[in-house]
Amino acid sequence: MARQAGLLMAQLLNRFMWFDGALQRNLDERGWGGVRRLESMTMMYVHAGITRPSELARLIGVTRQSMNTALRELEEKKLVRLVPDPDDKRCKIVEFDPAGAAMRDEAQRVIEALETLLDERLGAGAADKLAALLQKDWGKAPLLEAGGGKKKKGAK
Repeated sequence: MARQAGLLMAQLLNRFMWFDGALQRNLDERGWGGVRRLESMTMMYVHAGITRPSELARLIGVTRQSMNTALRELEEKKLVRLVPDPDDKRCKIVEFDPAGAAMRDEAQRVIEALETLLDERLGAGAADKLAALLQKDWGKAPLLEAGGGKKKKGAK
């Protein structure tokens, strides 16, 4: 089946929403509800080793104020805590709160089960193939000329 050009971005976002929606639904069913999408995205990035609030805000595409609100809510839920940055005393870094380990463990089990389900639905190794494609270096986001062509070096 041919891929319809121009829809890849929407398809990637749709599949992210599938994952996050399934995670939220399963956590709700297990009594761990009350985590908003921004909070779950934050938790995923912290799990991946992103710990500076400013970098979390940039990667997720929200303001620092929105990120700080989400981090305060996650702190209230005992899922993360903000601690002094050992490299810059003016800043804080995000780390997981040990009190939230049970919920994080449950979320990890749900995500692993969803990845297994993808292999069942899409074919053995599908999740690994998808992960390998997404881990490849896409390079810096390019600046394109009007009409979609790649902008030439030195062109304004």
